[in-house]
Amino acid sequence: MPIELVGADLRERRRRLVGYEQPTRSEWEADLVAYDDGLLQAAAMLDVAVTVDKEPAAPLTPEQRAEVEQGLVAAGLDIRTIDL
Repeated sequence: MPIELVGADLRERRRRLVGYEQPTRSEWEADLVAYDDGLLQAAAMLDVAVTVDKEPAAPLTPEQRAEVEQGLVAAGLDIRTIDL
C-alpha cells in the first residue's frame, strides 16, 4: 500500500476518533488500535525511528502516539485533521 493511502486512512480514522463517530465504545477502541497500527506501519515505511513497544490488539499510550505522530510529521507525513 502506498504511503499516500496509509496517510489518507490515518487522517480518516483520526477524524472519526476525534468526533466519536462509532456507534459503540468497543468500535471506537477497535478504531483506535487500527489507527495506532497504521501509525506504526507509516513509521516503518518512512524509516521513522520509534521507541514504542506495542502489545498486539492494545492501543498505544497517548505519549507513545504523540511520539509517533511527531516523527511522521518530521518525515513529511502530516496526519493532523482540521478538527484538532
